[in-house]
Amino acid sequence: MSLSRKDKGPAGDLSPYVPDTSAILTGKIDLLSMNCVLPSAVLGEIRKGKMGRIMENSAFNVRIMSPSSTFLNRIAEAARLTGDLPFLSQVDMEILAVALEIHGKVISDDYSMQNVCSSMGIEYMGCGIDSIKSNITWGYVCKGCGAKFENMMAECRVCGHNITRYPLNQDRARSQ
Repeated sequence: MSLSRKDKGPAGDLSPYVPDTSAILTGKIDLLSMNCVLPSAVLGEIRKGKMGRIMENSAFNVRIMSPSSTFLNRIAEAARLTGDLPFLSQVDMEILAVALEIHGKVISDDYSMQNVCSSMGIEYMGCGIDSIKSNITWGYVCKGCGAKFENMMAECRVCGHNITRYPLNQDRARSQ
């Protein structure tokens, strides 16, 4: 699958795509012909490698923006409610916040990002693997004693074993 200008955004128009770093590095999206907005954090990650050198030597016409704190806070709260917050990086949070702010469509294979998108009504798509089918709210459970927790922690405060997440509930994903 390769995405280019012919791939319309939400509502059939050319709404902006907000790709994550891995979506760009796969080479399956055409940044030069697509209506893309890159969070400044994604640009920072890309500049570390070969793609950064290519971008510096090309006439790149991609909009760069940083999300406002209001939208970052909304994403953080939604990710906390779904249980995905511990599994999202700051860059992931910025991608989601930019997409929310500009009504863009996230391109990412990260299931935690897709789960937050689904819970917030942000359109998303995968770029290499199938998108999520269910929106999941996560809980946390101790692998040793089975104690359940609302928040992720490094180890169980009851017995000291590792904590893992488990689905509290699942609903059909809203956006694919």
